[in-house]
Amino acid sequence: MRERQTRTETSETLFPGNCACARPPPGKRSRNLVINLDGTSNQYSPKNTNVTELYSHIDVNEYQLKYYNSGVGTSVQPSWTSLSYYMQSMGNMIDLAIAGNFEKVLLGAYRWLSEHYRPGDRIFLFGFSRGAFQVRALAGMIEKVGLLYEGNEEQIPFAFELYASVYGPEREKAAKHFKETFSAKDVHVHFIGVWDTVSSISIFRGKTLPLTDSCGHVCTFRHALALDERRINFLPECIAGPSNKKFPENAKEVWFSGSHSDVSPNDELNLESVPLLWMEHEALMAGLHISRASINWKVHDLQENKPTVSLWAPWWLLECLPFRWKAHSDSGLLSRYVSPPE
Repeated sequence: MRERQTRTETSETLFPGNCACARPPPGKRSRNLVINLDGTSNQYSPKNTNVTELYSHIDVNEYQLKYYNSGVGTSVQPSWTSLSYYMQSMGNMIDLAIAGNFEKVLLGAYRWLSEHYRPGDRIFLFGFSRGAFQVRALAGMIEKVGLLYEGNEEQIPFAFELYASVYGPEREKAAKHFKETFSAKDVHVHFIGVWDTVSSISIFRGKTLPLTDSCGHVCTFRHALALDERRINFLPECIAGPSNKKFPENAKEVWFSGSHSDVSPNDELNLESVPLLWMEHEALMAGLHISRASINWKVHDLQENKPTVSLWAPWWLLECLPFRWKAHSDSGLLSRYVSPPE
C-alpha cells in the first residue's frame, strides 16, 4: 500500500489564455461559485457519488462558495414499514423515468448563482448522470439568456422557457434582447466537470436543449465516461462528434473502466475513485480550491475490481421502448434515431 497525496490546496491562479470570464474590478479578487448537481435518487450515505465526494473536498471561504442539489430522493428515507417509504420510492422511480424534476433542480442552481454572483466571479459546474445534463443545460441557459441580476427571481422560469425555445432568428433575437436588458454583463461558465452525462429517458429526448451538445461557450470542459455501460437508456451525451470534426481544444472526454454507477464514489481508490481523482486534478488546474486529503492506493484493487453489471431485469423492459437517440454523421449533421434493444 502506498499513500498518495491527490488533493492540494491551491492559491489564486491567473486566468488562462482561453478564459473568457470577466476580470474582477481593480482592487478586487475573483471568487469561485461552485455548483454540484447529483443524479436522481442519490441519497447521502457512507458510499456517495463523486459529486458528493467532490463537494466534501471543496473549501469554503470568502473567495469560494458552494451549492449542492441532488433533486428527488435526497430527503431522509422513511421507515420501510410506512406508507411514506413506498410513496417516496415510487415517486423517485417516476421522476427517474420522465425527468419530472429536471427544471426545478436546474432553476434552483440558476437562482443561487443569480443571488451570489459578483463581477469577476468564476463559475464551476459539476454533475453526474442526469445532474451532468442539467449543469450543461445550465451553462447553455447562462450563455443564451444570461445570468439575471439579483432580485429578479420571478423572471427565472420565463428565462428558462426562452432559453429552451431558442431555435431560429426571431427567438435568438428575443433571447439576446432579454440578456442585454435583465442580465449581468459578460458572465461565462469557467469550468464544467461531468461524470457520464445522460438525459436518460427524460422528456427532453428528441428535443436537444440549446448548447447541451457543445462546449464552445465555456472556458474548460471535462467529461468522465463509463466504458462498460450496456443500457441503451444510459448512452452518454458526448461532445465528440463525427470523425472529421475537430475536437474542441478546451475539452477532454476520457473513458474509464466501469458501468454508469462505477463512475461514482467510494472512500478507497477503486473503479469509482479514479474518475474522481482525475476530475479533481483538472478542476484544481482551473483554479478550484480543494482541501488536502490522502487516498489508500492498492494497485491490485484496480485489477481485481470488476465493472458493475447494470443491465439487470427491470431495465430490460425499458430497453424495448423506442426512444430516440442522438447520432452524428460524417457530414457533420446531427440526427435522431430509434435503436433496437440489445
